[in-house]
Amino acid sequence: MHCRECNTELQRLDNEHLLNCSGLTLQEYAIRHQLPLDLLLTADQVNQPDVASGYTLPGGVVSVKARAVFAGIRMAGLLQEEGEFTLLPGEIRRLDQLLWMLQYLQEFGFQFRQEYVYDNDTHRVVTRNRLKIPSALLAEHNNDVGVMQLNPTSDWLDSLAVVVACIGELHGGYVFLPFVTVGDVDHICEELYRQHRIRMKVLDALENNQSALLRAETLEDSQHLLALLKGRLHEIPGASDRFFHQTRNATVVKELVFDSAHFITDHPGKCSNLHGGRYQLQVKIMDRIDPITGFVVDYGYLKKVVKTRVINCLDHHNLNYAVGGLSWRSSTELLNMYIWEQLIDYLPGLDELQMYETAQSYCCYQGPSLAEFQAQGSDPMLHHFQERGLGDNKVRNVLRDNAVSKLKVVGHKE
Repeated sequence: MHCRECNTELQRLDNEHLLNCSGLTLQEYAIRHQLPLDLLLTADQVNQPDVASGYTLPGGVVSVKARAVFAGIRMAGLLQEEGEFTLLPGEIRRLDQLLWMLQYLQEFGFQFRQEYVYDNDTHRVVTRNRLKIPSALLAEHNNDVGVMQLNPTSDWLDSLAVVVACIGELHGGYVFLPFVTVGDVDHICEELYRQHRIRMKVLDALENNQSALLRAETLEDSQHLLALLKGRLHEIPGASDRFFHQTRNATVVKELVFDSAHFITDHPGKCSNLHGGRYQLQVKIMDRIDPITGFVVDYGYLKKVVKTRVINCLDHHNLNYAVGGLSWRSSTELLNMYIWEQLIDYLPGLDELQMYETAQSYCCYQGPSLAEFQAQGSDPMLHHFQERGLGDNKVRNVLRDNAVSKLKVVGHKE
């Protein structure tokens, strides 16, 4: 085996050699040189079990900083159970972030493992980077790792910085925190507002009530939050790139299809009749490319938002009866306007909606930014028939006062 980093001939390539010659792990070496792991690894390096006996409790008292880092990881919902181990997984692009956490978590007894496993679904060897500890050893620290042992100001901010660095995302200038569980969401919202007057908004769960999506209420709240944590985020590898460095913009598009019936009230043509159609909706997001994920927005998240907020409400429904704002005119123009308002809270980078009613007829729509939507509210055009004062206009007195002009059923034989 020839090492392309130091030009040394070896019987086999492993992390021990690579860390000494280049500081790389085997997975990073494979990515740098565009080589499949299957060609680099020998059989005894793949599918090897980890054993709890290889872990021991370190001596000494766990530091406040280590407790704060652990609390942040736990608040973010990142700890997983696998057999007799508790582990923190990490993507290869976040390896330095994982190792930064190891500096502190090793005080509990966590160790780093880069494990190579043959994956039956992908039919290739894949790598799993994780910090691991036997759950039994971690249980011995139970009295030492609770959030309540942390200073409610500076140490809690250390934990919050870990949360933001690990699960935080920046979309359209707004900080998002997608929590796997709802456990600490209320506590985070309350403390941020109580201590720093930063407002966070809990958005409706997209899949189930066990998860929670948290977003800074306004652009100012996002800026205040990042300014508050800036020094701490600079310490964590990759966090500064994600939240403070400018990168190139790109536009991503997701197309979803739904079938709906509708009719156009008072239309002079056939569209006044109830009819069905297949709508092709293209949702376009323009934003900066995240340097850690390589995405503007994850297509999976984009699909989930549109499906939950729009498709599930409209598919195989009569648009005029499914949405109050469309009861009068379920045109593609007003339909786009309605859809925009359903998505903008979750997709601040929303740039354009393109809706095809037929292959030859489509509508392009650009609505207000999230900040504009927050300031102006829902467009009045969607709510004419829902306005409380609709029947209070003085001209209605013509109907009330003049018996001859009162409404009556036309065509009914008395």
